[in-house]
Amino acid sequence: MPDSFQIKDKDLMGRIGVLGTKSGRLETPVFLPVIDPYEQLDRNAVLSPTDIEAIGFKAIMTNAYLIKKRFGEEAVEKGLRSITGFSGVIMTDSGAYQHMIYGKVDVVNREIVEYQERIGSDMAVILDIPTKEDSNYEEALHSVEETLKRAWEVIDIVQGSGTLWVLPIQGGGYLDLVRRSAREASQIEGYSIYGIGSPVTFLQSYRYSKVMDMIITAKEELSPSMPIHLFGAGHPMFIPFAVALGVDMFDSASYILYAKDNRYITEYGTERLEDLEVFPCNCPVCSKYAPKDLLEMPQRERVRTLSLHNLYAIDKEIRRVKTYIREGRLWDLLAERSYSHSSLVDAMRKLEKNAELVELYTPYSKGRRGLFIYGSRSMLKPQIIRTRRMLQKYLEYLLNSQARRGKIFVLIPGDSSSKPFSSSKAYAEAIERLGYETDPEDIYVIFYTPYIGLVPEDLEDTYPFSQHEAPSDYEEEELDRLAREVWSMLKRAKDTGVNAIFISSNSAPWSKRVEESLERLRRSEA
Repeated sequence: MPDSFQIKDKDLMGRIGVLGTKSGRLETPVFLPVIDPYEQLDRNAVLSPTDIEAIGFKAIMTNAYLIKKRFGEEAVEKGLRSITGFSGVIMTDSGAYQHMIYGKVDVVNREIVEYQERIGSDMAVILDIPTKEDSNYEEALHSVEETLKRAWEVIDIVQGSGTLWVLPIQGGGYLDLVRRSAREASQIEGYSIYGIGSPVTFLQSYRYSKVMDMIITAKEELSPSMPIHLFGAGHPMFIPFAVALGVDMFDSASYILYAKDNRYITEYGTERLEDLEVFPCNCPVCSKYAPKDLLEMPQRERVRTLSLHNLYAIDKEIRRVKTYIREGRLWDLLAERSYSHSSLVDAMRKLEKNAELVELYTPYSKGRRGLFIYGSRSMLKPQIIRTRRMLQKYLEYLLNSQARRGKIFVLIPGDSSSKPFSSSKAYAEAIERLGYETDPEDIYVIFYTPYIGLVPEDLEDTYPFSQHEAPSDYEEEELDRLAREVWSMLKRAKDTGVNAIFISSNSAPWSKRVEESLERLRRSEA
């Protein structure tokens, strides 16, 4: 069912989509809490699928291999919904995780694929061979080749199925193998979802930039219209970064595994329960209890209560990410989060290094909010990259246009505190001064402004020039960059026979610092 995914909104490489399954429509990005068939399908479970559904989760993931071992044909006769008590969308894994941990499972690929069909899985995974973090190159190559072989092995079942089948991408830390896996997987028709496998150990050790390398490499080879699942990712810290690179689905049992270890999930990291005096959250759990209350609970009740909070924290992050996508501000969320943990600094730098790739997927304007600029780090925001590229082309056209011959290009400071720029005091003063010496009809104004660069007057009312917010205390390095840009413009104007005048203003004090930098450039090239 390759046409089951519809993209409704986008920002960066991230998107909000709707995934059609035989049990209903699922909005992405989506997190699927992983259910242990032995622990959580028991009548006395600490936390059951129905508890998870009551929070608001529309989908869960469980393990078909363990379902088969525990329930066998009973699950076939009753169906997954009856066995789990969950009425939403159910995804099943094949036992690949058990294979990675124990080295083998007592089931073969075709057998577990057929079993997932028979129990009524909405989404299911073939029995792939995960690439372990400590795998050597030959072992990683085997995991890629064997997984692809198994994908072909059951293609007759996959192509005729109402289940959305997941084709895992293997290779782990060997990016050339990830690329090969993704490229060859993209040639196998019939699968509905691609899953990026083997990130768990990298995620557990906070090596987020390594996982981002895996995602970027795979995405470069896969169709952008296909949904992407990231196996084993379940922490709010990393979810926004993965979504920004085009990941649509996540799964993890982190919520309950952390709770068993008295660990409390937040969007900026994981806290030990005993280290907290107050809860930095207002979910139903944290609004009712204090940390000491949970510490005084019996262990079983504490695990349940802490698991519920952890699920609320993950769900809140998914909702927040969707909001930022709709507003076109996902980059801003990532920049904010990058200051909360050193591993996220690395993740943000990885995103910045791939800014040109991300820009290709980013809408120019969402029509809801203006462009927010927070300093020099915002220079790699896709909207700014695209804006500056378009301005460069337009300015080159202006310089070469015969229609502009005879015009005097006047460079006037454009301050973000006054929009449009022509409403500023600096503009009025410059035009008044020039008016005594020059016919206004001969003047063509270009505003020089930090971060955005050189903006022709006839564009100042368009997005984002009159729809942006920037700091008024400009960084020295940014003003030096702007001076170099102005200097380049002045030299280019001279080369094309256009008279250009630079004007600074006391009404825009930062423009005096640009003027000083220009003077240094003049002296250095004299």
